[in-house]
Amino acid sequence: MITISAGGEYRFAGTLSDGQICVNTATEEAVTVVLDGVDITNSSGPAILVYEAKKCTIKVREGTVNTLRDGGNDKTNDGVIFSNDTLRFKGNGTLNIISGNAHGIASDDDIIFENGIYNITSIKSGLFAHDDVTINGGTLDIKGGTNGIKSKGTLNINGGTAVVSGGTKEEKSSIYSAGGFNYTDGYLFAAGNQVSVPSYSVNPYIVADLGESVAAGTTVEMVLDNVQMCSFAPHNNFRCLMMLAPETASGSSFRAVLNGSSSETFTVGDGQNLFSLK
Repeated sequence: MITISAGGEYRFAGTLSDGQICVNTATEEAVTVVLDGVDITNSSGPAILVYEAKKCTIKVREGTVNTLRDGGNDKTNDGVIFSNDTLRFKGNGTLNIISGNAHGIASDDDIIFENGIYNITSIKSGLFAHDDVTINGGTLDIKGGTNGIKSKGTLNINGGTAVVSGGTKEEKSSIYSAGGFNYTDGYLFAAGNQVSVPSYSVNPYIVADLGESVAAGTTVEMVLDNVQMCSFAPHNNFRCLMMLAPETASGSSFRAVLNGSSSETFTVGDGQNLFSLK
């Protein structure tokens, strides 16, 4: 185990085949963990554990590819990256997160994304926060086992691009927010069994009900005003799609294409647009 016990910026590079970076600053100082081309596996818990810090930032260095994996059966520190405090992600590199225990990234406080590329595959939720998830920027590809993104508090989408699939069980969601869900900018494309819808959105948004479960691996295209906004193949069965995009406006046209077969074309109105593709 590598322990960070004082505030400051710490850079890590190379391979750690069975170990952990642990942040534990008794004085609750701010810490920045710079990932500069790491491959870290922990067979018995989180690859990165933030036990205590006033503020912890994970910075993914530009031009690098980093991979984190966890394992074991830790029900308390239940993420590849787990924090008891607020986690902020920034940088212009790539971070791959592969869960062998539970969640991809989990925090007892907030999770905030500023920029960077994040590929998350998890057994449970891709992102799980007790207080708040905020996406201000970056590119996220999330494949969740239970939920894609789950916040027990609020969810805020202010920028970036997130492609999310999750909700392998009927009662689970690709996007779940127990509190408010606010959308101001950026792109969110989601596929799952259910979805939480925004309580506030600056422009119209689209939810498509497919009527029945569609097989994992089906190619999904979301088309707005004859422009393909997104194409992806959810890793789980799904029956609900959602699209949040700044180009969506009242009077826009929308259709979904599944494995090359197009739905009818719908006209977008104000607010929530629930389209039945049955």
